[in-house]
Amino acid sequence: MRLAELQAAYRGYLISGDSAPLAPAIVADSFDGPERLAIYRNNFLISLGEALKANFPVTLQLLGADFFEQAARRFVLSQPPQRPCLFEYGAGFADYLRDLPQLATRPYIVDMARFEFARVAAYNALVEPAVTPETLVGLSPEQLEALPIRRARHALVVAVRAPVLALWQAHQAAEPDFADIDMAPKLQALLVCRPEQALMYQDLDLSASAFLLAAERETSLGTAAARCGAGDDATLGRIIALALQLKLLAPMP
Repeated sequence: MRLAELQAAYRGYLISGDSAPLAPAIVADSFDGPERLAIYRNNFLISLGEALKANFPVTLQLLGADFFEQAARRFVLSQPPQRPCLFEYGAGFADYLRDLPQLATRPYIVDMARFEFARVAAYNALVEPAVTPETLVGLSPEQLEALPIRRARHALVVAVRAPVLALWQAHQAAEPDFADIDMAPKLQALLVCRPEQALMYQDLDLSASAFLLAAERETSLGTAAARCGAGDDATLGRIIALALQLKLLAPMP
């Protein structure tokens, strides 16, 4: 086999488990070709399963170890990593869980998975320059309105219906206490960000979430402000102050 063919056959084996195309290329010793390959495939599945456990610790607790491990194995086989960094693995895991019929009556688990991967993505986002109060000093109203911006990569807006913040915080204790958590579904937007070295989370009202969603891609400060539906200068000022404080906006050239 050429190297590219060998690599493609090996990848295919890891996903399908069919060793027939690859086994002839494996040198046997105390184990034959299929047995040696099985060792590597087992390590492949275990290592990615452990990566998912690390990225979704509370989802793991909510599902239970057995269910999580089975779901993780099936997810790995259906959506293997596309990048070499395992700490980024699991972008599609929440959507995968959403489609499992066993979780149809437990949608809060899917919301938790979305929140937990947002934590992963925010923590590992690239550091980039931020719009600061100094950026805005001296700008005319026209210049402020036209200022090109984009939401910073470390800032994510997660739409959920479950009280994931309360659930996540409860699970940080050795013996979680859920007595005061209201599980009634309620649509809300959560901000997950990493303005400095530590992650931060908070609820967003409709205006703030609309502003940040409008700035997901490059736009202008005026356009994002218009889309947030703020009815008064005080509301818009509060949103801009939040964005400056938490470094939620990146300047565009």
